[in-house]
Amino acid sequence: MNEAVAQKNYIRTRIKHERLNLTSPFMQRSAIALLGHISQSSLIEDHQNFAFYLPARGEISCLPIIEYALAQGKKCFVPKVYPNKKRGMWFLPYTGPESVQKGSYGILEPNASISQAIRPSELDIIFMPLVAFDPHGNRLGMGGGYYDAVLSSIKKADRPQLIGLAYNLQQVRMIPEQKWDVRMDGIVTPSNFRRFISH
Repeated sequence: MNEAVAQKNYIRTRIKHERLNLTSPFMQRSAIALLGHISQSSLIEDHQNFAFYLPARGEISCLPIIEYALAQGKKCFVPKVYPNKKRGMWFLPYTGPESVQKGSYGILEPNASISQAIRPSELDIIFMPLVAFDPHGNRLGMGGGYYDAVLSSIKKADRPQLIGLAYNLQQVRMIPEQKWDVRMDGIVTPSNFRRFISH
C-alpha cells in the first residue's frame, strides 16, 4: 500500500468514527445551517438540474436543501448504484420520500428506472457527500470510486459545479492528491459556504 492510500485510509477511519458519534439534534441543526447558507446564495435560484444524495452512515443531511429546491420547481436527482455496470452510478429523479425505497445495502435509492437517468453533463450542480476535505478543495469519499467514475465520463468543459457538504469536523489539513482526483468548486459546512480558487 502506498503512502497516499495509507494516509487516506487513516483519515477515512478517524472521521467516520467521529461522525458516527454525533447526536441526532446536532445533526438536525447542522442540516438546517447548510440550508441557511445555500438559501442566502443564489445557487438554487440560478440553476435547474441538481444532483443530491440520500444521507447514510452519519453523512450530513441535504434533505432540507432538496425540499427547498423542489419547492422552487427545480429538478432533483439522487444516485443509484449499479455494481455490475461499467459506470456504476446513475442519477435518477427524486420527487419526494415516495420516490425512494431501501436498496440492497439498506440505503435509500430512487424507484425510477435507469431510462430516466439524467446525463451527468446535463446537471448544473452536484452536491457531493464526503468523508473529509481540505482547504484546497480536495475531497475524500468513501473509497468506492463511484463519483470519480461519473466525473471522468464528463468533458471538463461540460462538468457541473461540484459542491461538497460536510460537518466542520470533516476538515483536515491535507488530503493526498492522486491523478484521478477531481477537486471541488466549493464546500458548505454549518459554519460557512466557501468557494475554492479555480485550478
